[in-house]
Amino acid sequence: MRRPFERLPPASVTIRVDPSASVAPLQDALSRLFDDQQVSVTTAEGQPDGQPDGQAADDTDEVAVVRDGEVVATSSASAMMRSLLLVNSDVYITGSRGLDEAALPPTVQALHDLQFRLAGYPESDSEKLLLIALSRAIERRALDAGQGTLRVGFQRLSRLVDEAGTRRVYERLTETDLAVHAYGVGDTALPDSLSVTAHTGTTEFHRRGWFVVFEPPAASDAEPAALYAIEVGDNRWDGFWTYTPERVDGITEVITDLVMPPSEPG
Repeated sequence: MRRPFERLPPASVTIRVDPSASVAPLQDALSRLFDDQQVSVTTAEGQPDGQPDGQAADDTDEVAVVRDGEVVATSSASAMMRSLLLVNSDVYITGSRGLDEAALPPTVQALHDLQFRLAGYPESDSEKLLLIALSRAIERRALDAGQGTLRVGFQRLSRLVDEAGTRRVYERLTETDLAVHAYGVGDTALPDSLSVTAHTGTTEFHRRGWFVVFEPPAASDAEPAALYAIEVGDNRWDGFWTYTPERVDGITEVITDLVMPPSEPG
């Protein structure tokens, strides 16, 4: 189950926040969210890399992600707040934030291929939301493509029925030409309106695996993406996301190895 984590490359990542950013509590909120993670949060000093002297940065430069000494993404402070820090998981479960709104700023996407250990409620109001928001963003990518394969670990398939927002998302996804595969404990019968291929079981992987893996067809312009997480305690998760095709393929290989029985020798 932990094989995908072992393949992550080492990285040094910093989020720099402009001290003049219009959303004052942003740095404190990000520091709490990424406490004890591989990401450090600092205040930007002087001009951002690449910003000419004397030229004021606009609000899209209020937050910057620096990987291995290079700025790889910027966004406004308000975009960071709206996507992660001013919402809770209920907006996704109930569907009050729909799939069409499942967009993440470049500064969140740029934290790919980093292992996070995140807690859910009541220990934290915001940490687990990072994984939920990434899940919806990958589902949105699959919806936009309308074809390919989407593999999703729900832990319990009843979430596809009981969570109104999740059900509406997958009703839309299965109306496309996507091949949707759902994994988890088969604790309910899925309605006919959800045309998914269910892979049920009671193994540790079925019960603890949370993943959303989108693989577009070879002829498509769409790009692959994957979130992969494992529950390591009571509502505590190790997880990461990636856009690297080889790493997405590796996650798919782990899923199929753990769920599908090996072939009998011929």
